[in-house]
Amino acid sequence: MYPTSHTFGYSDSVVSTLGIDAAKEEENVLNLTQMMGELDPEIARRILRRHGGDVQKAATSILEGDRGGDESWPSELPPLTYDDGSLTVGPRTPPPSKPEQDTAVIDLTDEDKELKMALEASLEQTGTRFGPSDRPPDPNWAVVPSNQEVPSGVSQDDQSLSLAIQESLSSTYHDFDQGFEQLPLEQRVRTDSRPVALRPSLPAYAYAGLLFQGLYFVPQIRKTLASWRPSAYQAGVDLRPPSDGPEHIVWSLIEIFANMDLAVLSELDVDAVLAAVDIVAPSHATESPGDLTSQLYTKVARITDSVLHQASAGDSKDHSRLLHFRYGPSDAREDAYAFDRCVDTAVVRVDVQDGDQNKDLISCLSAQLSRTEPNTKQQVIFDSSDVVAFQLVRHEALPSYSGGVPPLRERFRYPKQLYLDRFMKERSELAEAKRTQQQEIHEEIQRLVSRKAALTHFNNKNTLKDIKSSLHYYEHIANKDDAERKESVEATAMKLRKILTRIENELETIDSQVGKLNAQSATLFEGPEFRKHRYDLRVVLVHDGVFGRSHIYSYVQQDKTWWKTVDYSVAEVSEETVLEDSTGLHLGAGPYLLIYSRALPENEAERALPWPEAIKHSVKYNNKIFLDALPAEVASQARFSSPPTSPYQSASEWDTPPNAPSSPRGEPMDVSN
Repeated sequence: MYPTSHTFGYSDSVVSTLGIDAAKEEENVLNLTQMMGELDPEIARRILRRHGGDVQKAATSILEGDRGGDESWPSELPPLTYDDGSLTVGPRTPPPSKPEQDTAVIDLTDEDKELKMALEASLEQTGTRFGPSDRPPDPNWAVVPSNQEVPSGVSQDDQSLSLAIQESLSSTYHDFDQGFEQLPLEQRVRTDSRPVALRPSLPAYAYAGLLFQGLYFVPQIRKTLASWRPSAYQAGVDLRPPSDGPEHIVWSLIEIFANMDLAVLSELDVDAVLAAVDIVAPSHATESPGDLTSQLYTKVARITDSVLHQASAGDSKDHSRLLHFRYGPSDAREDAYAFDRCVDTAVVRVDVQDGDQNKDLISCLSAQLSRTEPNTKQQVIFDSSDVVAFQLVRHEALPSYSGGVPPLRERFRYPKQLYLDRFMKERSELAEAKRTQQQEIHEEIQRLVSRKAALTHFNNKNTLKDIKSSLHYYEHIANKDDAERKESVEATAMKLRKILTRIENELETIDSQVGKLNAQSATLFEGPEFRKHRYDLRVVLVHDGVFGRSHIYSYVQQDKTWWKTVDYSVAEVSEETVLEDSTGLHLGAGPYLLIYSRALPENEAERALPWPEAIKHSVKYNNKIFLDALPAEVASQARFSSPPTSPYQSASEWDTPPNAPSSPRGEPMDVSN
């Protein structure tokens, strides 16, 4: 017999926790083993416990072959663990996805004090702790100085990022300043009539060189300045040229323009003109070349027109407007002053919006000058000028947070010829009537477009495509073996065919009507009454969206040929290239300044410009010095230049003394005052 106190490896505390009567259980185990004969008491105990201590059920289970292998404990009872040290289990490797854990129960209730102290010491060892640091503050560890004032509403991190970006841009800007390519003298010979490039020493002023080059290729500006003389000039008397004031700036323009006309150099230093105009340096490297150019153009235009109209100041209107035109509300009283900077404008700002329907110069001008609300007045031009400039200002669409498709960026279109009659005061009433008619046409076009969309789409689905797919199924795929089925399929296909034909016919009609309405709208302002004030495109300035002198360029027209100037490189291009240039489209850049001037008579021949004789002699004298410094075979390739009238520098005080140029290139050509 087995001792009643034996628990088969289970501790007394565990058996007590399970609520088992040990004495009663030992008695049942003994009875069960006697009944079954040579039955292992441990197996008998497991089977007996599985049946809740019922000896009869346990015996029946044993007779049916149960040996206690699949032991299943009630869910409310914790699993029992052996603590018999003699029981050993061989090593085995757990699956990688489910590492085996030691499930042995460690009883720490009776551990000794030394073990307890060792455990506590191990837990107190240094390791990674998360929480606020108790280290005293050290300014040397600060990312941003702690004493630096931060604007309200701006975090220290945001300010640090802003400063880092500014320093990066500033560094890039100054590093790029050092990159100036100097061409050998042999490569600066002007061999044909192509335009002369104007290059500043600093790349930050490249936009100014392109602007002054463009102004020269406006016929009205070139001719007017060539004929102008300072107010102190007297026929037959040589006086000193103006050394300061507005006339000094105009005189500097005349000097550089005369060199562009007569010099044998393919590039000229424009620093002297920039110094005379007192050009302001860009505030940062990424400042818009359009804004800089517009400011410089406005300043030069104001000074030039002020000097040209000094003699006509007062109430007299008997003068020709060169660069400024006057506009205002259609019912405003027209002023009689020859030139007033407060009401006269040289540059028209044209806002180009992403996703806007106005994607060409005429549409944008009509939208900005037309009456858009009942209480607003139509803006009209009272006095037109010989030259008009348009600054193209691009505005990117705000980001969409609805997950929709962003508006497609399209190339901005500008015409070769521009008629301003629709914006003139003398045609304001007729133009307003035409504009109202045009608006009605556009509303009808919009109605037709909406009708077309309703026919082809519903709930963001292409219904026309779905109808075609269904028709294809019924005509070519559907089962027609059964006669009744065939009749049904063919009837359905016939209905779909009729619906599709009706929709396609209506779509064709809509497309035809829209085409006719667009053609009618395009010809509303093409009558002879709107063909008096014609302006031709002369200059296009373009930015590709990246900083640097090689990333802005100009298109200018000379003798009906278009030329592209990038830094010192000048190349012939087609008219199509000028009108369809899409450079910088995806960088928010592209053409930023357009200069138009009044159309000239078709049969008007280009005549020699009447530059001051002393300036012409000075340019020819410098040409001779430059060519004499070149090898004979190189000098022979130079564009023809007549010799100076005297072997000596002009004795006149009008001309420019042949001092060393301010440019670091060391060229003999000098256009300074």
